[in-house]
Amino acid sequence: MERDARLQEIARGYSREMARSGEVVHISSKSGAALDRVRAAGLSPLPSALAENVGRAFSTREVQTAFMGSPGHRANILNAEITHVGIGVAYGAGSLRMIELFGRRYADLEAVPFRARLKDHLVVSGRLLRRSDSLLGISVFHEPLPQSMNRAELNATSSYSLPKEERMERPRLLAAHYSDGSGGTVHVSGRAFQMPLSFWKGKGVYTIAVWIDAGGKTSFIGAMTSVFVE
Repeated sequence: MERDARLQEIARGYSREMARSGEVVHISSKSGAALDRVRAAGLSPLPSALAENVGRAFSTREVQTAFMGSPGHRANILNAEITHVGIGVAYGAGSLRMIELFGRRYADLEAVPFRARLKDHLVVSGRLLRRSDSLLGISVFHEPLPQSMNRAELNATSSYSLPKEERMERPRLLAAHYSDGSGGTVHVSGRAFQMPLSFWKGKGVYTIAVWIDAGGKTSFIGAMTSVFVE
């Protein structure tokens, strides 16, 4: 696990927000959930998985001891699939708030604009970080642009999952076709990959997820990024 300066800045910002508000919550009426805060910071690529530990005590040692005594928090800390972490601490209301923000990333993506227009032509490109991995494909998910939520709606929100509307883009085949007759749209050269990004559903939030094959043993999302198309 490596320290990530960008995740650390997001964790610091949220710890300061909680110190000011006096709250200890995962979903804030001001900044939303962890994924909302990561997106708002313009982080690219997005971690393919996020986990967050939130605590309050009088010292960092006390918070960390409490984390390790809680099965859910301990699982986040010891998760072998996590690759990066950022930690934020802030003091307020007579105690400190500590955030541990965990992420998983197995591919680097070139930055794409956080906001775009339908007529823009964007390219998704990147590189796998491990020689033993190969690219399975790239999913492009679509969901409507977010709307503001009141506190009751936020409290009723327990988790975020990827949207149901999805288009899978597969590696380009040189002298063959997939079973549906297509030849693939993702150009792959070694560990590098590139593809044109199509806004196939009109306006909305497009989340790009890079699927990785780990030596034929398992497959998972290795990196993500998002574009808000207005």
